[in-house]
Amino acid sequence: MNYKLILIFFPFFLFSQVKPIKFFFQCRCDRNFIKDEISYVDFVRDQEKANVIAYIYNDPNGNQGKYSIYFEGNQKFEGIKNELYFESHPKMTNHEIRLGLKNKIELGLLKYIVLTEQVNNIKFEISDVANDTIKSKEEFDKWKNWIFEVSVSGYYEKESSRKINDFNGRFEINRYTEDWRIESTLRYFKRIEEFSSEVSQFKSSRLYKGFYGKIVKSISDHWSTGIFYGLSVDSYSNIKFSNNFSPAIEYSIFPYKDVVRREMVVEYKIGYRKNYYDSTTIYGKTDELLGTHSFAFKTRFRQKWGDIYSRLSAFSYLEDSSKNRLTFDNYFNIRILEGLSINLGAEIRFIRDQINLAAGQASIEDLLLQQRSIATDYYNEFRLGLTYTFGSAFNNIINTRL
Repeated sequence: MNYKLILIFFPFFLFSQVKPIKFFFQCRCDRNFIKDEISYVDFVRDQEKANVIAYIYNDPNGNQGKYSIYFEGNQKFEGIKNELYFESHPKMTNHEIRLGLKNKIELGLLKYIVLTEQVNNIKFEISDVANDTIKSKEEFDKWKNWIFEVSVSGYYEKESSRKINDFNGRFEINRYTEDWRIESTLRYFKRIEEFSSEVSQFKSSRLYKGFYGKIVKSISDHWSTGIFYGLSVDSYSNIKFSNNFSPAIEYSIFPYKDVVRREMVVEYKIGYRKNYYDSTTIYGKTDELLGTHSFAFKTRFRQKWGDIYSRLSAFSYLEDSSKNRLTFDNYFNIRILEGLSINLGAEIRFIRDQINLAAGQASIEDLLLQQRSIATDYYNEFRLGLTYTFGSAFNNIINTRL
């Protein structure tokens, strides 16, 4: 019989003012809860002043979330590293998730605490929980890794000269295993806007219905293949009905297991798209069958000096390569020096693929109420931010009053 051992250690009751662990951690989580629960370390706001640093990355898989926790020693713990993982499941509440994450952080800190005088304050217990673990796995796996999510929302706003209401519904079916990634989404969206004045009244209506997804198969540590598919109705894009299908292949320069901290992939798709239009297009088409292909290069680095994300993608129709789109999307969050970081973001699109545009002059209602897609050659977006923090090095106090 196999027995699984887990380590449980209790809070440290330390009465000394000196805490040998100066801890800096970075995560998208309930930071106040973690700081309140782990009282035996000093939390510092600058990683340069920390002797233990933790980078916590969350990569969600549908309703599940896997947290990768990377510990790095600094100063007297230089060169001492640790890696731990915590995976939530759909039945967990937010409190259970933050509690599980806190327990993993404590386990990671243990490697450094045993090298200090705090080791004398540790109490631990090793217990046999094999039966509970087996029952727990059976309960979590009864859906065979299939995850279902239903989301419905509505919005209503009214004043004397304006009324807006919309409805948004979404149903997702996902499955994630080591070998397969399956995602399917059914979505419905409808918005009605009415504007009135003493002499005129305008009404705008937008409708989108779609079913889309992908099926991806892992081939090796560096290769994956899959298919993308979709069916849609989109009044804004002049689409009465559209369907598309595209096989794809992807190569990852780094092993997929490193995706949390570094990623560099090349992707290629080729397929078809069949469109039926609400109104005749600017090219005189009411429907058409089109071959498509696209190429994308994506890179992401999440390191102690900051985050970098960049994606370059190119799309065109096989029948006419002049009908194309080039997109360059970037985000940088870099720590320049102590307390100073810079945020840069930019998205640039060169648009030459709007074959679905309805013929005729756009009305003032179309422009102001955004009832339909309007011709454009490009789209640019730029973001810039600077953050400088100075003052006390410590960040232990939690005060949520008012």
